Amino acid sequence: MNLLKIVLSLMLILPTSSRLFAEEEGLFSTLESKEAFAEEVSGLIGSAWKKWQDSVVINGIEVDGSVGVLRPGDITEPVLTSSSMLANFSRKDKSQDYIKCVRAVVGAVENGMRSWQRGYAHKNIPFPQGSSCVYTMPPSKNVPVVVASGTSQGSKKMEEGSLYNYMLYRVPEDDENTLIVFKAASKSIADNFKKWENTCSIVDITASGGIAPSPAPMGTGPGPVRGAKGKGGKLIGPYIESKDLMLGMAKYCRENS
Repeated sequence: MNLLKIVLSLMLILPTSSRLFAEEEGLFSTLESKEAFAEEVSGLIGSAWKKWQDSVVINGIEVDGSVGVLRPGDITEPVLTSSSMLANFSRKDKSQDYIKCVRAVVGAVENGMRSWQRGYAHKNIPFPQGSSCVYTMPPSKNVPVVVASGTSQGSKKMEEGSLYNYMLYRVPEDDENTLIVFKAASKSIADNFKKWENTCSIVDITASGGIAPSPAPMGTGPGPVRGAKGKGGKLIGPYIESKDLMLGMAKYCRENS
């Protein structure tokens, strides 16, 4: 009889205990675990972003008169990759599901930035010197323009919804807390990317060559150049900072947990 009571008691207790244990051990079941994840992925993205931005080179600019045109593909290698973002990621004592979540977030950034970079174009980069040249255009730098003054065919991939959808299809399980973390990440990344576009500038494109009018009185020059080429441009300005990414993610997690 005593044995039966023990068995019945265990049947009542175990499901509750198991459920509590699962909740306690959930991947992002506490605010602290969400914030720790936010801090880790933000650090990985911010560190790799700085290296990427400092390494970008802009070539192949076509200059006619005082206007330079940057076409899709002119922002050349490198691209921001998952491997670069995961370079300092320690897998020690991390569960496979946690690692999958990290990979999902950095993968969304790689996918979005690769599309944005390949599709970026700018139709009006100023080269004032190009409007008044003789024979050809001497080496001349562009007037800096903010990144947001151009457009990209791939910009949608860096919007909150697209980033979230990329992460969602790679979620290890249909867990509410994991979805909150992904929503926090996608919103913070999209918000900080938009801020970056409006503060980072395209600078130091050096244009030269092309054909300009011969000088007067035998010619009509000086006049606008045609067919000059620009190269060596850089992206200069604020980076997407780890701290800003983390604060955005943590704020969303606090408001929605």
